[in-house]
Amino acid sequence: MHTDRAFLMPRGALVEAWARAEWHPQSLLLDDTEAIDPDATAVARFVATADRALGTPWPDVRLSDYARYPRDGDRSAYESATFARMDRVATAVVAAVATGRVEFLDEAADGLYAICEQSTWCWPAHDDVFARSGEVVADRSRPYVDLGAGEMAALLAWARFALGAALDARFPGLTRRMGAEVDERILAPFLERRDWHWLGLHGRIHNWNPWIHGNVIVAAAAFADPGITRVIVDLAVEGIDRYLAALPADGAIDEGFGYWWNGAARALDALEVLDRAAGGTLDVGAVTGLDELLRFPLRSQLGLGWVLGFADAEPRASNDHPWRIPHHWGRRLGLDDVVAHASGFERGAPDGVAPNVGLGRILSALADRDWARASAGAPALPASVVFPSLRLALARQRSGSPEGLAISLKGGHNDENHNHNDLGSVTVTLDGIPAVIDIGRPTYDARTFGPDRYTLWTMRSDWHSVPEPRGALQQAGARWRTGELRGEDDGSGIAEWALDLGDAWGLEADGGERWIRRIRLDREASAAEVHDEWSLAEHPDTRTTWIAWADVEEAGPTTLRIRRPVAGSRDVLVDHDAATVAIEVREIDDPVIAHSWGERLTRVRLSPPPGASSMTVRFRADDGDDVGGTHA
Repeated sequence: MHTDRAFLMPRGALVEAWARAEWHPQSLLLDDTEAIDPDATAVARFVATADRALGTPWPDVRLSDYARYPRDGDRSAYESATFARMDRVATAVVAAVATGRVEFLDEAADGLYAICEQSTWCWPAHDDVFARSGEVVADRSRPYVDLGAGEMAALLAWARFALGAALDARFPGLTRRMGAEVDERILAPFLERRDWHWLGLHGRIHNWNPWIHGNVIVAAAAFADPGITRVIVDLAVEGIDRYLAALPADGAIDEGFGYWWNGAARALDALEVLDRAAGGTLDVGAVTGLDELLRFPLRSQLGLGWVLGFADAEPRASNDHPWRIPHHWGRRLGLDDVVAHASGFERGAPDGVAPNVGLGRILSALADRDWARASAGAPALPASVVFPSLRLALARQRSGSPEGLAISLKGGHNDENHNHNDLGSVTVTLDGIPAVIDIGRPTYDARTFGPDRYTLWTMRSDWHSVPEPRGALQQAGARWRTGELRGEDDGSGIAEWALDLGDAWGLEADGGERWIRRIRLDREASAAEVHDEWSLAEHPDTRTTWIAWADVEEAGPTTLRIRRPVAGSRDVLVDHDAATVAIEVREIDDPVIAHSWGERLTRVRLSPPPGASSMTVRFRADDGDDVGGTHA
């Protein structure tokens, strides 16, 4: 075991806790299905959806869509059909459990059988058949264990736990076929090959690890021979242990808020499954740091559904996130702020059970009476948040309220998971609504995770709110990094942090070159400030870049106005001491970006006066005061 305090927990802590626990795999869901209230609003919604689907064609997964990934890079067409098929199966299973109606059992069986007949469960962006053989047809003899395959296996497993006896009575042989497919596509390759990149045995560890390992645990419990089940589960527990032990002590996820739900939350799913299968004998207290991990979502909140954006995570918190997970663990660990945040968030459905989060999460939420009865609490909005592992700081004007200004500064390095070249990036929010923004990711395609990643404009530093020393772009790689985050919220109304950005551009420190970026929030003055100070040879292309939502206009000789397309929102005034201002509007044609930001964004570039070695940009709300502003 390592005991480095920089990590969430000591390596091996979960493995040791699991070794002490008792194993009862058949206890996974029996209590859950009995606890589901057929008269609950959420259940009624699933039944109504399943009723409407009866007799309609099933979503069709096509080879032509699968082949699009190596041909034109599109992965969405195939994945959308696959997700729709999975959601329909999950809905039918819930309806069959709740009502016992034979037509819903038939519907579920049809979908489960179609999944068994599906040539591959792998998502096309992950399948290695294209690279290995140049073919566009999945190789059944060499199944690839990816996120998609794991999700399919878990769907079949949860369906068996929920409906196994009924399926065996009406469709003898179906669950045997389901088990054979899960073994061939998931369990056997998991045991036979220990070179999967997501195992975390060699190199970086990321969100695939807990996501797949958690699904392997459920699949093994449902379908593996008793003699091998514990072997598979023990290997999966070792994998999740590696993931948790690699997380930082502050609980931060370098992939961003959106990936918490398919990384950290997947590990929490697995811990709940293990605890349930162990009859409550798993010592979760041995997994230190869970409280910090659970607080990452609430610490990332800006307000009104917006979250701190960085890496590939989207800037809006989806209402469909499975908020029951932090609610459950907050209750289990006595974390009132986590419980309040989870129950207070506007949920995707009035009953708090989103339909597209996976069958296991749906069944757990429907059976959780405390979650169903949860009343909205006041979300925690701390006055300031610091994630040392990410070199990221956020300060807001009013603790517990989105009202007023909030400003953040992000450092780190350019080889983080789902990395964007964004070192030194600043965001500014007014009244919980972003003004200076991190754009987030575009629609995933073949370029996103390949050698062409940084040809995508959203990944480049010139589309982040960062400096441009000599007009240079940041490069990808771990060598491009910031200094440590320095500063504090002093408790007297001033919050201030600084980063040394010299190494983010490879400036020659030995030659006296440097770039320091400092953010400052003055709560009493209702102003946020970014001060850049540098020492380098004068260059006409040195400037700072600011990405704004959505419209920017010059309101005075040294003042800009940011107008956000939100009814009733105050404008943000930006005072600056730049010599020249360049404003560029970018129309948005990507659906993922448009979902967050709408039709357009604006890039502002501020260039310093000749001979200058610093610039200051000050943000304030437009309350009808003198537009010209002042500089502190």
